Amino acid sequence: MISLESFILLTSTIIICQGTSSSNKKGICKVPALENGHHMPKKDLFNIGEWMQYHCDEGYMTAQRNIVENIQCLSSGWSEVPQCSGITCPLQQTDNLHLVYSNGSVSKFSCNNGFILQGLEISQCYYYGWDPPLPTCKDSGERIKCPPPPQPMNVQVIKPKSDYFSGDSEILKCKPGFQLHGSQSIICKDGQWTSPPQCVHTDSCQLSIEKISLNNLVLPKSVSVHKPLSNGASIPTRCKTGNFLASPSSEMECLNGKMIYPKCTEEKPCRINQEILDENFLELDSKHDYRVFFEHGEIIHFMCKVGYTTISDTTGLCFKEEIYYPYCRQI
Repeated sequence: MISLESFILLTSTIIICQGTSSSNKKGICKVPALENGHHMPKKDLFNIGEWMQYHCDEGYMTAQRNIVENIQCLSSGWSEVPQCSGITCPLQQTDNLHLVYSNGSVSKFSCNNGFILQGLEISQCYYYGWDPPLPTCKDSGERIKCPPPPQPMNVQVIKPKSDYFSGDSEILKCKPGFQLHGSQSIICKDGQWTSPPQCVHTDSCQLSIEKISLNNLVLPKSVSVHKPLSNGASIPTRCKTGNFLASPSSEMECLNGKMIYPKCTEEKPCRINQEILDENFLELDSKHDYRVFFEHGEIIHFMCKVGYTTISDTTGLCFKEEIYYPYCRQI
């Protein structure tokens, strides 16, 4: 287990805005230097009363925990000075709650022996903090014994013990030729073990309840999350109520042992407009892999077509279903 003395650092960003007090004798505001972000409209000087909108790059946010902020040129200067910096999700030090594992922004927690977890064991770090809120640990008042650890097909316990009690954990591994799907660690809770992982052939896939939930997907009732999928198999899904599809396809697919999950978001996604790309002499950067949809707040990387260049950067932004496109001109 990992102690809560550590902090989870995400590749997200906070912009700290500070007011100015000096007088603006020239009646104009010069765009301040902004790292990890860009501003619109693309000009260097603004008159008093004009507004400037600045956008943080992917993984960066403002002091108000937003992706986009508006500031105004005042007689005293800019209403706020834009900055983009990283966000952390702190883990408050406790004697009983422990971080079991962290996979990117998703973390799993457990309680010490003799304590019961109150809340969900898995939480994700967003720009606004942990969601759902971090669980707490309640004294169970007794040490509850667990049976021997479960050993599903092709799974084996690394270091088995004779007795297990609430709070104890065990590490599992797969037999040769099989791939682990799920958490490698299982925990004894209130006399029962948490769900063990599954070991499947390396060319098959195992559905992840966590990833289905994180992507706001709903599975058909006829589909079992415990049944491995063969290579090339696909499953139709839909978005949860109030969410919108942000992927070209709504099907989950097993490709060479890896599950490909569609994604749904609460904000309507932006769709790339090929006509605007052609008019602005642009094409998507290869890192986007021919994507069509982008999430609200997502940074989009473009390239100028051969024979064209731009005087500004080639990044765009998906904001409230609209995409800001840079413009390229002929060399």
